[in-house]
Amino acid sequence: MKAGRISVRGVTGEPLQAVRLGRMDAIVGRVRTLPKPTDSNLRRYSRVMSALWHRVPALLPARFGTSARDLPDLHAMISSRETTLRRNLRAVRNRAQMTIRIVGSDPSDVGRALSGLPGGPDKVRPTQEGKSTRTARQSGTQYLRSRQREYDVPVFAPLRAAVRPLIRDERVEKRGNVASIYQLVPRGSVDRYRSAIEEAARDAGVRMIVSGPWPPYAFADIW
Repeated sequence: MKAGRISVRGVTGEPLQAVRLGRMDAIVGRVRTLPKPTDSNLRRYSRVMSALWHRVPALLPARFGTSARDLPDLHAMISSRETTLRRNLRAVRNRAQMTIRIVGSDPSDVGRALSGLPGGPDKVRPTQEGKSTRTARQSGTQYLRSRQREYDVPVFAPLRAAVRPLIRDERVEKRGNVASIYQLVPRGSVDRYRSAIEEAARDAGVRMIVSGPWPPYAFADIW
C-alpha cells in the first residue's frame, strides 16, 4: 500500500492514511477522543479491518483503541516491535483466519458462541485469556503439560485432521463450555477448507459453528 490517504474511513468516520515506517506501513487516523468499545463501534471496527484486509496482501489488526500521541510516538511503538511485526506480516501474508466454535451440551452455549462472532476485534490475543500461573512446585515439563491439557479439545481432532494440509497456524481458547479454534489458511483455499471441515463435523457428530474468512485477529499479537 502506498503511503498517503486511502479510501477507507475509520471507526468514527475519520480519514485514514498509510504512514511509511521503514519497510512497513501503519494505517492511522486522527481522532479527538478515542471511540468507546461499544458493540456498534466494535462491529464498525471489524468492517474497517475487513475493508483494509481485502486491499492488501498482509494486515495485522491492532487491538481496538490502540493509539499514539503523535507521529514520533507511533514511530517509537513500531520500531520497538519491528522484528516481531515483520515476522507476523510474513506469516499472515495472503492468508485468512477461520474461526471454529465447538459448543458443549448446554443449548445456551450456542448463543454464547454466536455472540462472539465475528471472531473478531476482541480476539487479537486469544491465548492470553485465562492463562495459567506456574507454581513453585511445578517443573517446566509439568507446567507445559498442564497448559496443553487446558487448551486440549479432543472432539476437534478429526476435524483438524480433515483440514491439516491447509492449516498454516492455529490458536485455541476455551471459555466455559465453548472452545474457540482459530486457524490460519490460504485465502484462496477458504471454500475448500469450509467444505472439508463441515463434512468432517457431520461425520464425527460434532456441533460447531464455523465463520470467516476474517482478517488474522488471533495471529496479530500486537498491543
